[in-house]
Amino acid sequence: MRALDLPASAIEAALLSALPERVDRLLDIGSGTGRLLEVLAPRCSSALGVDASREMLALARARLAERGLSHCAVRQADMYRLPLPDQGFDAVTLQMVLHYAEDPAAALAEAARVLRPGGVLVVVDLAPHARADLLGRFAHRWPGFDDAQLAGWLGAAGCALRPGHSIDGPLAVRVWQAQRQPIAASIPSR
Repeated sequence: MRALDLPASAIEAALLSALPERVDRLLDIGSGTGRLLEVLAPRCSSALGVDASREMLALARARLAERGLSHCAVRQADMYRLPLPDQGFDAVTLQMVLHYAEDPAAALAEAARVLRPGGVLVVVDLAPHARADLLGRFAHRWPGFDDAQLAGWLGAAGCALRPGHSIDGPLAVRVWQAQRQPIAASIPSR
């Protein structure tokens, strides 16, 4: 967010308002340096951050240890194949991660898989933009997302999207909140 000169405090405040006041188990996908875990720690009984980068995880571990956040942990994981149980989390966050994903729909489906029915999934990412330079300079794979894309992907993953909102800045940022729908019980065939 710093490299794009995005309003970090406004984004963090919007993300906080999209989550319940208390969360038993939180998962942050694409944790990076662990900043979001630090921000969300007062609301969580336990929090886990996952990231593919060992270097980012080392920074996150140092941040969490320095601040005494022993109920928060990080581990290396692939966002497309999380080594976590189905329905194991009450809330899942993806902040400024999806525009790097090769397959955003698959990443959201995996996030939904580990979310309990009734749990909240919050996605914070760029709105559609025409800044082609970001694709090369910052290795973005997607030039932002619109509500229809997120609604389709999240709906296919079993989540109901609530109305999102924008945060203005050099690039518009969207905050989407979805709720995991009850998983239909299979009916035995006769």
